[in-house]
Amino acid sequence: MSESPISSSSSSPKKRTISENNPEDSAALSSSSQRVPSKASSNILVLNYDCLERIFSLLSLEDQLNFSRSNHEIERIYTNYAHWKYKHIPEYITKSLEESDLEYLVEQVNEHLISYESPLDPSSKDEEHLRLLGMHCPMLHRLKMTFMRDRWEDLNQLKNLNTLHALLQFSSNDVYEKFFFNLSENLPCMRKLVLKAPGYNGKGLHVLEKLQHLEINKKTELDAKYLTECCFKMENLNFLKIGTFTRNLNNENFSTIVAHCRNLETLGFTDKKHLDNAAYERVCELPRLKHLIIFFPRRRPGFIKGLVRRTDTPLESLILFGSNLCKEQVGHVCDIPSLRELWVGSEDDDFSVEGFMKLKSLEYLHLQIPYITNNHLVELLLGCPRLRVLNMFYCPNITSDLISLLNSSLKKLKETNHEKISIYLEDSGVDWKENCSSFKIDNIHIINGYLKSPILIKKEFNIP
Repeated sequence: MSESPISSSSSSPKKRTISENNPEDSAALSSSSQRVPSKASSNILVLNYDCLERIFSLLSLEDQLNFSRSNHEIERIYTNYAHWKYKHIPEYITKSLEESDLEYLVEQVNEHLISYESPLDPSSKDEEHLRLLGMHCPMLHRLKMTFMRDRWEDLNQLKNLNTLHALLQFSSNDVYEKFFFNLSENLPCMRKLVLKAPGYNGKGLHVLEKLQHLEINKKTELDAKYLTECCFKMENLNFLKIGTFTRNLNNENFSTIVAHCRNLETLGFTDKKHLDNAAYERVCELPRLKHLIIFFPRRRPGFIKGLVRRTDTPLESLILFGSNLCKEQVGHVCDIPSLRELWVGSEDDDFSVEGFMKLKSLEYLHLQIPYITNNHLVELLLGCPRLRVLNMFYCPNITSDLISLLNSSLKKLKETNHEKISIYLEDSGVDWKENCSSFKIDNIHIINGYLKSPILIKKEFNIP
């Protein structure tokens, strides 16, 4: 029997609606992962493209792939579906699919694949799929992968790659140097690098002169002199985040950053060992700085005053991990009216939320302040009209009485803020009965737990 052509034109058979609640449809869908006999294949092909697309959407990915293999015409239609459905293949797919299924999926998406993510794990074998990506995916823009081999011919085929998120496990610093030289020579579009490289000291990284976004994560043993080289060469950097211990970091390094990285919008130093001997106050001089993340172990009033006095681009995020500010310093921070996100800590028992009322643009507030009370919390909600997230660490004075206080203030709160508000409480005095992990009061969602990382930077730079 010849197979019927598929068409969405007026001459197509009448469209049939597929329903998950229909027992007949459910039975048909549950068995679709089995190989479809030729007669059944011919019958199902009388459905138009919209109906078949609906069937695909109701199946698991594994069943979709098996269904696609059952018939050449179904495979053709599935290929069109996969072009838009799986142009981004995330890590949960590469982790869960059998190797043969993953290869088949990549072949179906083909040149439409834009991003591919695999686990950053030394035991991952996904590097073997580079050959497949090089053959079928010339338009790939973003790649997340573990690299252990010192041969990169397949990687070099991805000429349109602009973002690489990599775990590198090489035998020596010489191999790391060769890897980055290879990237600079063969991948001309590379603009973003997120790097995890245990044992690597940073030598040779500076050859990636066109980078605009550089993140170096934990376990990399970065030497500050190589960071200086990067700052000399990468004058187009707008995002620099160093999340690992940097040996010999000093005043000169920060002077180099300020002198040469004039386009920086985001700067982060998040390891607590970083800044003991460096006058990092100079970062306040960066003219385009919008987001600053820094581990703040010492009380340096000059640093905060420098941020307040900035007259260039308004500062939108100030993330002070590990900070323990006095009341006066908290007040200075609150003199930065442009802030949309603030992460700050204080153990000053003479605490007041009055200063935060000046932050009318504040959307995300993270507080490590143990003396905050129920009344303080409600005052914050009333005084910060754009607040979306309040993330609080160790707040034993927040108790179950908060619920009645919020209920009695609900009318004022709704007049002040019409949006949904999420409140995270870690180590609070709230009685979370019957293993309750959250509760809602109108548009306010209160959650037993905390957020570990900032929000605004992730949203603006699409950081997972």
